[in-house]
Amino acid sequence: MEVRTSAAGEQTGSLVMTLLDRRSSVPLGGARVNCVWRDSRVSVLDADAGGNFRATLPQGVYDLVISARGYLSLLVRGVGVLSGYNQHLTRGLIPGEGQAPEGEPATSVGGFVTDRLGRPVANVTIHANAEDGESAYTTRTDRTGAYVLHGVVPGMYDLTVRAMERSLLKEHVPIAHVKHFVRLDLRLIQL
Repeated sequence: MEVRTSAAGEQTGSLVMTLLDRRSSVPLGGARVNCVWRDSRVSVLDADAGGNFRATLPQGVYDLVISARGYLSLLVRGVGVLSGYNQHLTRGLIPGEGQAPEGEPATSVGGFVTDRLGRPVANVTIHANAEDGESAYTTRTDRTGAYVLHGVVPGMYDLTVRAMERSLLKEHVPIAHVKHFVRLDLRLIQL
């Protein structure tokens, strides 16, 4: 795992996104992504001819406003960037003209899952269920043990790590703020 450090001393990760026409799956070359940082800074990124863009960003939570001529704008809230990790996302835009995008402010939870010896644990399910039953989020770890749950709204969550039908770990996790990346590295004692 490579952990990069920016000039300001912050650890960084990569956000790689592919933008497609939602109906035809054709890449949207020239689409524009406005990446809104926690401190309200905005980075403007343009997709290449294949509809791809890549950004190296400090670990944190970002809101993305994606637009392309002839398509409805798309707001993706609470996209997490985990330091030392390349996060890959694919999003589709719908043809048409419309209103400004809306969405509830959110954050992200992410980290690395390791076994008791510190080795990465791949392909386990991470599930976060809100205490009030209103929200649930699920993802899987990749080969490096990394996971990121995007768009998590504040609240109290029961986070469970599962392999097949077995629960390997359960944590009670408070999410108090939007746009503050919650780094939660997990160590499994039993597999």
